[in-house]
Amino acid sequence: MRWTAAPAALSVKAAWTSLLVLGFVLIAGLNFPGHIPFDTTTALWEGRTHVRMSWGPRMFSAILGFFDAIAPGTGLYAAASLFVLVLAWWTLPRLTARTSWAGPLLLAFWLAVPHILIMQGILWRDVLFANLTVAGFVALAAAARLWERPAPRLGLLALAALSLAFAALVRQNGGVVIVAAALALAWTARNGGWLRAIAWGAGGLAVTLAIALTFAALDPVHEPPGQPSLSVGFELLAHYDVAGALADRPGRPLPRLEASSPTAVQALRAAAPKVYSPQRVDFFDREPAMASVWQFKRPLMLAAWRDLMGADPFGYARRRLEVFRWVFLTPELSACAPLHLGVSGLPDVERKLGLRDGPYLQGPRLWTYAHAWYATPLYSHLSYAVLAGAVMVFLLFRRRAEDMPIAALMAGGLMFTATFFVLSIACDYRYLYALDLAAITGSLYVAIDPSVQRGRREG
Repeated sequence: MRWTAAPAALSVKAAWTSLLVLGFVLIAGLNFPGHIPFDTTTALWEGRTHVRMSWGPRMFSAILGFFDAIAPGTGLYAAASLFVLVLAWWTLPRLTARTSWAGPLLLAFWLAVPHILIMQGILWRDVLFANLTVAGFVALAAAARLWERPAPRLGLLALAALSLAFAALVRQNGGVVIVAAALALAWTARNGGWLRAIAWGAGGLAVTLAIALTFAALDPVHEPPGQPSLSVGFELLAHYDVAGALADRPGRPLPRLEASSPTAVQALRAAAPKVYSPQRVDFFDREPAMASVWQFKRPLMLAAWRDLMGADPFGYARRRLEVFRWVFLTPELSACAPLHLGVSGLPDVERKLGLRDGPYLQGPRLWTYAHAWYATPLYSHLSYAVLAGAVMVFLLFRRRAEDMPIAALMAGGLMFTATFFVLSIACDYRYLYALDLAAITGSLYVAIDPSVQRGRREG
């Protein structure tokens, strides 16, 4: 594939921009006003009322509420989330002096894949997290390219920090990408000496965390008056792992829990083998006796969870590996919620929001189109992990200034994926969407200029 420069490069960038505009219009038109899953319906209500009723990230609810206050519903939010990705991708050809027609060709392909064409229209918080993460690292790459120009460099670094701070706030384990960004920033500043590089990396990490903490404190969505915190993520994870341990060996000793309520522990020993599955925690609802797990206070359950890990670390790792296998490899894709179309939620909440439950008119066609891709490698997180790894190796070899933040995006996607070894409680495909989108972005960046020639920072 030939590279282009000067006037010819303008035509490549024009084609790139035209494809992005066309893609934006097509995605928005096919999915308007966005497909609203159960969790998002609840989050929209939280954003409108500022009262929390779920244990999802409060910031996602606040963002939905912000756009809902401007234009009621989800249409404006859906357009804004998509625009974040489109703007980041629009920047990619501007990170290099040489451009290849391979870039627009690959972009046209990716725009046709359900991961972009349909999933960008599904209002999962995982999609917003992925879009903000991509935007943050692309801004960091632009800052690396313009490093010798203080004004644009600082502006782009501020944009990167803002994007990554919000990404960390809309996904419980999303903060890991900030570490990857800090390492990339340290590498970018290394020409001033390693002490200066460490200072830049640590400073970037601190500023991003400070932004996240500030906006978390300003978040208007709060717990109901007089109610305890609904942040039960780790408690639910503890329930899941304790149930897994009992399913593995029902007679396993649980001294802390037995001292508190022997009857509840006996009920758990009988129920856990019936409902525990590495697929997802949701099966607990099928066995009423599993409700006894909530009788134990949170500190006690967390302590019992730690005891189990310490007493049988290899058994814990084996069970977690099987859970991770389900979320990463999705061996039975249809069981892992690969798609959501239309609206779902609590009937009363839907009514108050003015939403109508069920699929949209275009839903059957979108489902048929997406389903045709299910059996292909393009609906496999493993494929995107391999792609991300290949992109990262190539960029680490080429090592242009702007390459390193994109390589860090690949590393961040893989690091985020790795956290699910410990944290996963369900195999929903959307959980690792950030890995897929990072790999897609990296492939586009390389396709725009696949040469191995190293460049210089723009002065």
